[in-house]
Amino acid sequence: MPGTRLRLLLTAVAVAAAFACSPAKPPVDPEPSEAESAPPPPPPPPAATPSLYERLGKREALDAVVDELLGNVLADNRISKLFDKAKKDKDRAKQLHTRLVAELCVVAAGGDECAYDGKSMKDAHKGMNIGAAQWDAFVEDLTIALKTRNIDDAIATELLHALDQKTKADVMASGKGK
Repeated sequence: MPGTRLRLLLTAVAVAAAFACSPAKPPVDPEPSEAESAPPPPPPPPAATPSLYERLGKREALDAVVDELLGNVLADNRISKLFDKAKKDKDRAKQLHTRLVAELCVVAAGGDECAYDGKSMKDAHKGMNIGAAQWDAFVEDLTIALKTRNIDDAIATELLHALDQKTKADVMASGKGK
């Protein structure tokens, strides 16, 4: 029987060696969960480009620009006479300031933050006989105000262009240098 034991022992060693040398069983991946099998969410939409009004600095910045602008136009001999009533009456000056801020807000696409409650530009300037020279002087004074208040040149140019497109025709007298 000693030979039988030896055969059993050798068979057991051979079987153990065979299992030890056989390739490992590949791991089984767990079933993916619903969250893992769902496609990834789409990327968020790109942020909306800020409006000209926002890039200008909103109402606070427009308020400061108009303060500067009114100082400029009242000192400008080319157009100061157009502002005589506001120069002589503090209430009118305050009202003019408020309406200029509101008009620039509207021109700059300020949306719901703008509340212009005055006459239309055409009606407000009717009979003032504003021509190209006066308009250009006003725009020059506004340009100086924008620069003085550190508004970026490209943004200032965009505002001036919008003002030209949306307001100039209504402010200037018909037939006067359009």
